[in-house]
Amino acid sequence: MKISGLFGTELPIIQAPMAGAQAGAMAIAVSNAGGLGSLPCALLSAEAMREELGAIKAHTARPYNVNFFCHAPPRPSAEREAAWRKALAPFYKEYGIDPESIPAGSPGMPVMTIDRETLRQRLEPYFFNGSTLDEVAGFVLAVESRWQQFV
Repeated sequence: MKISGLFGTELPIIQAPMAGAQAGAMAIAVSNAGGLGSLPCALLSAEAMREELGAIKAHTARPYNVNFFCHAPPRPSAEREAAWRKALAPFYKEYGIDPESIPAGSPGMPVMTIDRETLRQRLEPYFFNGSTLDEVAGFVLAVESRWQQFV
């Protein structure tokens, strides 16, 4: 089976979800052009996610992807931070960047740690490829659980 058949799209194109850099408009455009548009939800509040999903649903009947982060966040490490700063020192110098102006540590990205009922509330009333909301919630939680085992 071709990927376009798997996702129900005309074209074998999956738009990269770019959290913090795009919203639903790009997902709508890609879906309407025949690819699989993607909504990055990792940085969205539940209300913002509902609004973006509502806009997508209002402007396309074609398939789209809803993307979350579900990785284990890295633990802070002063040694790792020092090694990165040392490795990047030539670039700081070349581009006139004061490394002291860069805060230590990383704010990181929010990770989806969510229970089934909260997920149901966030996704309601959206369904994915004919799946029921319970099936989608179960799938997302299963992926999160399995992913945590690999990292």
